Amino acid sequence: MSAARKEIDYEDGLRLVRQLVAAGRFAVAVRWTDHLCRQRPKDPRAHNQAGLVRQRQGEPQEAAPHFRRAALLQPEAGEIWANLGRSLRLSAAIEPAFRCRRRAVLCQPEMPEMRLAYGFDLLTVGEYRAGFAEYEHRPDRNTGLARYEAAGLSAWDGRIRPNGRLIVVTEQGAGDVVQFLRFVEPLAKQGMRVTVACPRPLERVVRSAPGVEATAPLWPSGPLQGYDGVEMLLSLPNRLGIDLASLPAPARYISPPEGGYRVEPDGRLRVGVCWTGSTFTPLNPMRRIPFAELARVLDVPGLSFYGLQVLIGRRETYGEDRLVDLAPHIEDFSDTAAMVDQMDLVITVDTSIAHIAGALGKPVWTLLARVADWRWGRDGETTPWYPSMRLFRQDRQGDWAGVVDRVVSALRQRVEAPVGLAERRPFASPDPTG
Repeated sequence: MSAARKEIDYEDGLRLVRQLVAAGRFAVAVRWTDHLCRQRPKDPRAHNQAGLVRQRQGEPQEAAPHFRRAALLQPEAGEIWANLGRSLRLSAAIEPAFRCRRRAVLCQPEMPEMRLAYGFDLLTVGEYRAGFAEYEHRPDRNTGLARYEAAGLSAWDGRIRPNGRLIVVTEQGAGDVVQFLRFVEPLAKQGMRVTVACPRPLERVVRSAPGVEATAPLWPSGPLQGYDGVEMLLSLPNRLGIDLASLPAPARYISPPEGGYRVEPDGRLRVGVCWTGSTFTPLNPMRRIPFAELARVLDVPGLSFYGLQVLIGRRETYGEDRLVDLAPHIEDFSDTAAMVDQMDLVITVDTSIAHIAGALGKPVWTLLARVADWRWGRDGETTPWYPSMRLFRQDRQGDWAGVVDRVVSALRQRVEAPVGLAERRPFASPDPTG
């Protein structure tokens, strides 16, 4: 009877941990998992739970030993290897994380989430051809294609047809759209006529990209006819067989609209700044930098600073008269591109502004978390995606002070460099008033 009671208590304890995590009561959940690990030291479930709770607490380095213990106890469990890989990735241990996620796929190759995580690691280390193939396991692809299939349009079979008509559907955030627009032109050069379905705020930017014949609303409202198929935008690299050597990296592949608001010239170099992305993005807390920390760049003399934030983050600048707010002149991403195009330099965190500046060929300094997104690679100051971009990475996760120190130093060097203003100004679009 007592043995049966212990079994019930233990199983109830595992369920309780999941309930505590769902309620955000992590400290209590940690105590419970530690109790369960002592009660059943050879049960991998308890050790796996102990790792998951610590990972949810934002302590991946504390989580890893628990996942290792669970993996030793159940080495065939792909889920445990995937959890260990994630904790190591968040701890910036890229190579060990890569090996763990590969082990997860070998254990359970039928699990799309494990294939997707492995794909991210392949992309991080520059194995683009294999990485984009694994990236096809993302759930957004199947969901998007299903909506078009319901409208009578089948997924593209990958065949290039002269004058073939293809709908390419954008997905994820605005930065992803801008980054991957470069892959439309190679299709057009092979004779395909490409319509890009996108959200309304991105329409004008999308239409400006080479190879885009037309734009359409993101989701069909009725039957679709006259097209040879539909494909998701972020699937194009896989369709094209892109690897690191063949990655298109045009200096400039979007264009701002004609006319519109012009920044008043004052004879100084213009620096646009952006310190946060959308609060709806789960990773934004890791990417954003408090404006109070970034504001030290405003102390660098000889420069004019402009805020590129729209809606989010502007309240942090109230009372800061060294920063000109450009948000009143921005209604969509094309207006944002027009403001960015008038800057001599853009300083931004990992958000759509970075991609817009890079796609415009503007000098852009992108500030990255210690564990950055796959597209920025593992290390280094340059990226194969944007020739005009320089990367500033955290030395320690969450520490922006060192990043800002390096940005301030680089800004001072730029101001003090023996280059005349007239030679710098071509970085910005010419003022039509002369």
